[in-house]
Amino acid sequence: MPFRKQFWRSGVGAAMVAAAAAALAAGSPATPRAAAQANTAAAAKARQPDAEERLVQIIALVQNQQLDQALKAAASLTADVPHFQAAQLVYADLLRFRSGQPGALTPAAVAERAAMLPVKHVPLPQAGAAPLPIPAASVQGAQSLEQLQGLQDEIRRRMLGARSLPAAGQVPAEFLSLSPSVRQVIAIDASQSRLYLLRHDKGQLQLVDSFYVSVGKLGVGKLEEGDQRTPEGIYFIGRQIAGQRLPEFYGKGALTLNYPNDWDKAMGRSGSGIWLHGAPPDQFARLPQASDGCVVLANPDLIALMRTVDKLTPVLIRDQLQWVAPSDASHRQNTEAFHAVLQQWHQAWMQDGPQAALQLASPQWTASPEGQAWQNRMAALFKGRNVELQDISTYGWKDDKGEIRVANLKLKSREQAQPLSLRQYWRKVGKDWRLFSEDLQNQS
Repeated sequence: MPFRKQFWRSGVGAAMVAAAAAALAAGSPATPRAAAQANTAAAAKARQPDAEERLVQIIALVQNQQLDQALKAAASLTADVPHFQAAQLVYADLLRFRSGQPGALTPAAVAERAAMLPVKHVPLPQAGAAPLPIPAASVQGAQSLEQLQGLQDEIRRRMLGARSLPAAGQVPAEFLSLSPSVRQVIAIDASQSRLYLLRHDKGQLQLVDSFYVSVGKLGVGKLEEGDQRTPEGIYFIGRQIAGQRLPEFYGKGALTLNYPNDWDKAMGRSGSGIWLHGAPPDQFARLPQASDGCVVLANPDLIALMRTVDKLTPVLIRDQLQWVAPSDASHRQNTEAFHAVLQQWHQAWMQDGPQAALQLASPQWTASPEGQAWQNRMAALFKGRNVELQDISTYGWKDDKGEIRVANLKLKSREQAQPLSLRQYWRKVGKDWRLFSEDLQNQS
């Protein structure tokens, strides 16, 4: 019986496709990178498919019952990217079935699955040659049932990523308004192990790239140091760290985040050293939940980010992103309502002075040393009553502890050579917004 018919009658091919059934519709799937760049034909034509796109295409070949082509493509991918364990798992399943053995993606008893682990790349046998033996299950560091299940989950999430790109023009709900100085934003959907890079151009956000990522071993919702969770919130990139300055574990480099931010601190959340960084040299990628709290990318993807993103690029991390159209009435109302709060705050300082401005701030904060320093700084700045509010970006966040707004803005007076760059944190108290923290951004 031909390989293709044997594969499908056994149910192995159906099981492989079932792992991605929610992601794949009829026809050839759009790959994440190609779909994101479909509006730039020249760029799409010039670039070669990356490892994830090739894996997506292999699963599509399986779906279309083109098993010989899928096997050849899997052999090529595992040869080119030997540490891509998810690809090895698919290749191993095709090879095992060809040798008459069950595969890791085949329905099987739990006790049997621990032996069905990825294989190191082996070349396909020539026509008429004896079948090659399947390598031992311990190759490439896959040593447990937990890792096998993690790789199966990785395949599923990668396939979902290929089919669940947001509709054109949609934006994450937390990005309310962006000043022209914000060139890109990053949004991470932990439930899909996906990082989205969006370009900001003429007031619009456009998706330009999408990457698979790994998050904390215990998911998201970081509360304290060492809890192996990735934080959720609005953060900003601090500095870049080159790979040669880091242990190999961090891959080709890192982008630091400002966790804990002022909202985290107000909620008593602790921890530090949350980065976007690369994978170790013996792994193309980490399992979906494998880090101690950082967001981990494949090294080629991390390098691509490091080449394009700026310091202070906003990074949104959510368990599940909510995408909305910028014209959405609720989104527009939230944006306009908070801009009115900022204008009220500006006018309070301009016209009425500290006492009026204090009515818009948290009493606990204004009584603190930080709040006292803020009052003195603002009073000195607004003394001349000629301060302009510039370069405003606003972000919304809501969790089980409350609702906040984060505002990045600049204050320019005639007496200062350079504008004062501020980041403010506002909390909703009843129906009103109260400023509870403010950081200087252009001073060390």
